[in-house]
Amino acid sequence: MQELITTYNPLNDYRLIIDPTPAVKKKIAEAKTLFDEQYKGMAIAGGPAFIYLAEFSQNEAEERATTEQIDRIALGFMPFKLHLKNFGQHEQKEIYIGIENLIPLQLLSDQIGTALSLVPQVRINNIPRVTVAKGLQAFQFMKSWEEYEKKSFSATFIANEMLLLKRMEGFSSWQILKRMAFQNLVMTY
Repeated sequence: MQELITTYNPLNDYRLIIDPTPAVKKKIAEAKTLFDEQYKGMAIAGGPAFIYLAEFSQNEAEERATTEQIDRIALGFMPFKLHLKNFGQHEQKEIYIGIENLIPLQLLSDQIGTALSLVPQVRINNIPRVTVAKGLQAFQFMKSWEEYEKKSFSATFIANEMLLLKRMEGFSSWQILKRMAFQNLVMTY
């Protein structure tokens, strides 16, 4: 009798982000801390100080092929300046730090979306931003937005890479799987 050998192929979560420089992250953290201090007693969900581009789930067996596709996009992409400016709101449930010129991020997101088109359950972020507070109740939003729509914020950095994060099945923490540098190389497919 022949034995059937099967291998376990876990379904992992992946997130593609642009991580601001430490100085900009510090400034974002200060803005989030100030928000939390001003609205004590409210459960405020913030999130990490990064710009989320895409998220997907995939079996580990396909990880290498997908990673190589995304890395090719990064190799052909030119570093670009990102200017975080002021605050915006989304669906009256989230307050975020806006991005002044979205064109480079939209081009990058379009290329990522095309590369990941065959991956099931891909979520491309159509509104790149840095979240300050999300999941706000109506009264929380109204009280805070009254102030934040007039408030200013400004920070600039050069985006010269994106990070591919991985959360393995059964785990809650994310790990950096790969740093993908923007190198402006001519890529042939």
